Amino acid sequence: MILVPLLAGLPVVGIAGAAILTQKEEKPAACVVSAVGETVGDVTSTPAIPNGWSDLVEGAAATAGLPVSVVAAQLKQESGWHETARSSAGAQGVAQFMPGTWAMYGKGGDSLSAEDAIPAYGRYMSALKSEVEPLAGGDPDLLVQLTLAAYNAGSGAVQEAKGVPPFAETEQYVEKILDTGQGEFAADCAAPAGAVAWDGDLGDGEWTTPLPGGVFTSGFGGRNIPGLPAWAQDHVGMDLSTPGSGSGSGGPVIAPTALRITGFNNPDGCAIAKEAGPDPDFGFAFCHMNSYNVVVGDVLERGDVIGTEGNRASLGAVATHLHVEIYKPEAPEVVYPYQGWNLDPEPILKQKGAWVR
Repeated sequence: MILVPLLAGLPVVGIAGAAILTQKEEKPAACVVSAVGETVGDVTSTPAIPNGWSDLVEGAAATAGLPVSVVAAQLKQESGWHETARSSAGAQGVAQFMPGTWAMYGKGGDSLSAEDAIPAYGRYMSALKSEVEPLAGGDPDLLVQLTLAAYNAGSGAVQEAKGVPPFAETEQYVEKILDTGQGEFAADCAAPAGAVAWDGDLGDGEWTTPLPGGVFTSGFGGRNIPGLPAWAQDHVGMDLSTPGSGSGSGGPVIAPTALRITGFNNPDGCAIAKEAGPDPDFGFAFCHMNSYNVVVGDVLERGDVIGTEGNRASLGAVATHLHVEIYKPEAPEVVYPYQGWNLDPEPILKQKGAWVR
């Protein structure tokens, strides 16, 4: 299936004209933010992830339920991004799989191929995360730390310690991955964090607005925006934006109602979902996010964080905003724009008391 790229209701920012993000005083001394990422075809990839592997890394992060920045930092730590890396202990590939572990998670692929090894890494980290999740007590940040510790020391050691084992090597490993994730791979140098529920006001409506504090910037239907291709002038969703976000990461994107996460469109930063409560089984897409807090199969309550408002778009950088699409209840589990399923989100959100304030 060919995915039709999404474009914002806001002007496209050319690569040469992209604003340089500045480092804030509270960020770590090692924090480095690139102005733009590498360009693969007409897709701008995540800054600092080499070899055109951004989609692989983001897909593995979604599978594992870990922040993209943590996944990138761990792969760099394990192999230095070398696809054919080998260790004296027998680990190999960009994800440094031992033969026995590869047999369990490699699905018959080649551990020396990033296209096979990075998705397998996502499956392996997802399994480790599930094993240590009961110890996290619902703390998403602790769960990330425990998963990294399980990778380094084994999930048995984490279970025995009922936390990060008191081994200097493991403690330093967890700290190194989190520091590298923030310093080199996080959008705007944000600290890596796990999935959380938004702790602000959800409003009084049956649903809640998907971008708290956001303002309406572009509606459903025809428009005439200079610089956009003809197909993009038929806007099949609506756009919200957090004032002042510019071209960095914006606010939290939250579930307006109970949802099931059914898929992703990574080039456009989209999480795709279906309504999971008593309402009609509407489909949803929340797009241009810079990071996800969810994985396929997650069931979200109203107000759970889906990801972070951003500027990821397959046709190039755009100003930070959230593009929201709602699909007819009879739409497939995973659906894309321009397939005939789109509904105007505005009247639905207004009826449900979830319109922006």
